[in-house]
Amino acid sequence: MQAIVKDAYGRPLESLRVLVTAECNYRCFFCHLEGDPLGAPLRPGLKPPLLSPEDYGVIAEAAYKLGISGFKITGGEPLVRRDIVDIVGSIGSSAPASDISMTTNGFLLDVYARQLADAGLKRVNVSIHSLRRDRYKFITGVDGLERGIRGVKAAVESGLKVKVNTLILKGVNDDEILELAEFARSIGAILQLIELIPVGLGARLLESHRFPLAVVEEKFKAMGAKVKLRSLHRRPIYELPNGAIIEVVKPYGNPVFCSGCNRLRLDSSGNLSPCINWRGERVNIVKAIRGAKSRGEAVMRVMEALLEANTMRRPFYLYTRKAEELETLTPRFNSGDLRIMETPKRKFHVKILETSGGA
Repeated sequence: MQAIVKDAYGRPLESLRVLVTAECNYRCFFCHLEGDPLGAPLRPGLKPPLLSPEDYGVIAEAAYKLGISGFKITGGEPLVRRDIVDIVGSIGSSAPASDISMTTNGFLLDVYARQLADAGLKRVNVSIHSLRRDRYKFITGVDGLERGIRGVKAAVESGLKVKVNTLILKGVNDDEILELAEFARSIGAILQLIELIPVGLGARLLESHRFPLAVVEEKFKAMGAKVKLRSLHRRPIYELPNGAIIEVVKPYGNPVFCSGCNRLRLDSSGNLSPCINWRGERVNIVKAIRGAKSRGEAVMRVMEALLEANTMRRPFYLYTRKAEELETLTPRFNSGDLRIMETPKRKFHVKILETSGGA
């Protein structure tokens, strides 16, 4: 039986985001590199992999025993690793019946899609930031739109569930949203719109390029879209009258988003962190694996590291309420739509948002 691990705020630990490489064949000018302190992706060939497919199997087994059943493989660009199929297979065999997914730019996806599906990959997010060749090249630094679209279609044909990831940039691609939604619908995929966050290279672009997705959400509602909430990050999902499905990711300044977080992150150097915004000390698992005398011991040591990292988990953005307001406000949120929290008494690495009245 799997364990059920929660953080100090009652949020379950159910997912591990695994950055398998810091290398990338693209040069997106907003890249956050999953919050890795490195700050920017490396050219392929500059940083040999530190963790092997077998190591990821140990990590997956440890995570699975703690109740983690979701593994998102990211980078950098995960497909620049020639052993990526082995990594997926190792995670799948070590964490049976788990949900293994991947985020990729899609440039090499048509080569790997079938192999990845056979190895146990269930879902893939493919970044297509524009359907216009010149814009795509401007955003990514690579003339790769055709390859990206080919990868999306190969993934669909391989039986993978597909999301098209689009980071919306003010003045760059914010006029393509409905066109992208139709593209995703036409190939049987979901469109996932993402707001710019001030992490990595995106930190210098917030004022100039952040496009608030709340504006688009109002347009969806005016079009008669149906809406539901996903448990992860409380993300809204809209279904347009034409059948297009659009998921909206708004992490910046959003306490509701943070209240639905259920994950830890593992970077390519073997460091565990609780949040893409985390800038504190990280828990390194390389020594835990390398110093073990057996796989069983390695699994136990990684479990201990995961539990230690879980103690660091806390919402980066918090609502605060005065204690006397809680009794009257709490019944309004019994449905779980919003977690109401007091300001932590200890010095946590969080940002605090003051608010008054209802949310």
